[in-house]
Amino acid sequence: LDAKVRLELRRWLRQLHDEIHITSVFVTHDQEEALEVADRVVVMNEGKIEQVGSPDQVYNHPASPFVYNFLGNVNLFHGRVEEDKTYIHDAATGHVVYVRPHLLDIARLPNGGSHFRARIKHINAAGPLVKVEAIAEWGDPVRVELPQERFRSLQLMKNELVFIIPKDVKVFPARKEMARAK
Repeated sequence: LDAKVRLELRRWLRQLHDEIHITSVFVTHDQEEALEVADRVVVMNEGKIEQVGSPDQVYNHPASPFVYNFLGNVNLFHGRVEEDKTYIHDAATGHVVYVRPHLLDIARLPNGGSHFRARIKHINAAGPLVKVEAIAEWGDPVRVELPQERFRSLQLMKNELVFIIPKDVKVFPARKEMARAK
């Protein structure tokens, strides 16, 4: 099915469940589809349950690195935690910082808090979110998604040196996920 038909099918299925109050099991590998249709989501990894909860719970409060990484795009960084503040770091520290692209901002000046420098490599301004691909000062790729109005106010350009500012992060102890991210 094409994307538009699948979207219509999801809306119809959600409406059907709301109208006739039946329980059903919907198995999918499409995370967006699961989060949109379900009242409860079960995230499994190699036959074991990683997390059970509402779509909001599993997306916004993932119980494990696997759940965070599985449910949407994510940037993985080395991080350090000092006095309950998380900082993105350029080298291994024992912690991995997970940040979704829409939870990063771009600025031309540092904000005084957690930030790092990056060079913009590509800008895709088509659609409601502008997708910016950048390279962190230590060489790792970074994906940022900005609302159109924020992008227009910044007037970003390819190859420009900017500051990336995390708005919300999740920190997990370093494991094999970081090795796969590199």
